[in-house]
Amino acid sequence: MADENKQPENPQQTPERADGPRAGQTAQTSDKSPSSGEPVAGAGRLPPPPPSADAASPPTPESQAAQTGKAPSGSSSSGTTVPAAGGDPSSAPAAETPEERKTRLIAEAQARKAAAQPPGGASPGVGDPAASPSSSDAEKAAKIAAAKARVAAAKQAAGEKPAPAQPGAAGAAAGAPKAPVKKKEEGPKPTDASAHPLVKRLRDRLKDAVVEASEFIGQLSIRIAPPRIVEVCDTLKRDSKTPFNYLSDLTCVHSPEREETPFEIVYNLYSIAGNERVRLKVSIAEGESVESVTSVWPTANWMEREVYDLFGVTFRNHPDLRRILLPEDWEGHPLRKEYPLEFIENNWTAKHLPEFSAVQKEQLAQRRAYGLEILSTEEERRMREIFRGGKEVMPKDK
Repeated sequence: MADENKQPENPQQTPERADGPRAGQTAQTSDKSPSSGEPVAGAGRLPPPPPSADAASPPTPESQAAQTGKAPSGSSSSGTTVPAAGGDPSSAPAAETPEERKTRLIAEAQARKAAAQPPGGASPGVGDPAASPSSSDAEKAAKIAAAKARVAAAKQAAGEKPAPAQPGAAGAAAGAPKAPVKKKEEGPKPTDASAHPLVKRLRDRLKDAVVEASEFIGQLSIRIAPPRIVEVCDTLKRDSKTPFNYLSDLTCVHSPEREETPFEIVYNLYSIAGNERVRLKVSIAEGESVESVTSVWPTANWMEREVYDLFGVTFRNHPDLRRILLPEDWEGHPLRKEYPLEFIENNWTAKHLPEFSAVQKEQLAQRRAYGLEILSTEEERRMREIFRGGKEVMPKDK
């Protein structure tokens, strides 16, 4: 068997030629090798080449395999026998040229190769479920694509940035429009309250005393004509349905942009019996005064004094209109918008505070920088006494 599988390196030195033996020697050709102990007739002689036009061309492996019954050299199926040209009369004609024999052998090899392939053609590539002929793989691929589409839609609806699409993926999200920006909801706005029952009762009783009325998040505000403020307050206090018998607050608002009426007096009333609130507003110009409501609510005494002290608005018929927080000779009103926020030296400080030396002024500036200076308090007065006694405010460390 080893001799059968071994192929000669030089085809010209083989005892059998690719073209086959001469006529009359075809019957003597066998696909078995002679045993090592038997003599071979004509072992040392080479038969003369056949007198043909292709004698100069070297024998091909296919023609050699057809004559010897062995596979050509270099074939992967070494040892496989090939039927000889004259061994099977049904497969090859008796008189066949070398070219015809070569063509027939190639066709037979292609037929055997096609017969060795599995039915249905080549198997699909591994890892490509979309190319598989199996219906289950196709359904799996469709489910995966649908899941990816749902995730991308959920991210887009949540306002998140979608993941970058893979190259070649269908429906890439690169050109997808962004989710619209949600506009900020507008807050509530004041509405007209002319139809409010309290406003109707006031207009029925006092006619033109009510200038306008508005309602904002459940809070009723009524603008009153300045000369009628005392009359309106007394009417609301004596109202039978909702008696506003408590003045909870009285304050002022300064709006310099309103040149005609920069000051607005605000009265916050509360009805203890009816558990309702109402806000009255009176607008006045610079230098004008408004009637005091101390005759209606005595608690308005100190409230109107505070407005006079911090805003400079005067109240007519007030029993004791004077400053309540600052000294009488203090210049300016601190809650006005034009009043400076930083500390200033005015006539009152120059009049009531002693003169400081350069060192004392520097020490006072240092204390103010550290937040230790509080004017018009006990600490400030104690510091003035130290200065008057000639003592050191900040003694040196020993």
